[in-house]
Amino acid sequence: MDDTEIKDQKKKRKINYMLMLFADSREGSIRQMGIGPTAVESVALVIAAVILVLALMCFIGRLQNRSLEEEINAQNESIRKLTEKNEELTEENADLVALREELNDKVTILSDTINMKVEEEEALEQEKAQAHMPVGFPMSSSASLEETDGEEPMVKLTGSAGESVIASADGKVVSVASDSTYLHCIRIDHGNGYNTIYRNDGDVMIKEGDEVVRGAILYVIGEDNTELGYQITYDDKYIDPMELINIDG
Repeated sequence: MDDTEIKDQKKKRKINYMLMLFADSREGSIRQMGIGPTAVESVALVIAAVILVLALMCFIGRLQNRSLEEEINAQNESIRKLTEKNEELTEENADLVALREELNDKVTILSDTINMKVEEEEALEQEKAQAHMPVGFPMSSSASLEETDGEEPMVKLTGSAGESVIASADGKVVSVASDSTYLHCIRIDHGNGYNTIYRNDGDVMIKEGDEVVRGAILYVIGEDNTELGYQITYDDKYIDPMELINIDG
């Protein structure tokens, strides 16, 4: 086979592509347009590029969707954990509220107990203070009464045999001494600035240093010691016993 035949065969194998376009004009005539092989190849390349771009965009979109889905899942997991934590905190808060109420109840009970104790102590203090006030009548029963004037006021009480001279308030016997007018003189310190003095001729029933309460017997009245000289001092100054003495005592 010579070179001429080989070239003829190559020409026969070469395929040419022709794109034919037909256009229908308004006048009814038909126009025929042709696009050569080069243009067809260009269009094919453009179409292939478009398809490739669309495929790439689709792939990127899927990756973005997957990333977004993973982010959403992560956020949902975070929300779930936060919800669980919130429930735990709510339960803990409920426990704390219950504990606070319990403590408040205990504090209330303790406060009431303390207040009651304070009131009891105040009442005892008032009772004690009242018990140390020399307002009691210094005789175990009724007696005639005579007041004397002077720098050292005195009340003279005359009782009956068998009765007793008694302490007019709680206190401590600070002295048992002789007296120029009466046989014995007893002084009781009541611890609040008040002292009471009892002058009588009878036998003394207590001794110095004794703690006495209101109504304690100091003398037993006999036929020869029916009179009592009774005095009160406040801060070492004599005051009128009638300012404090309870006649009805």
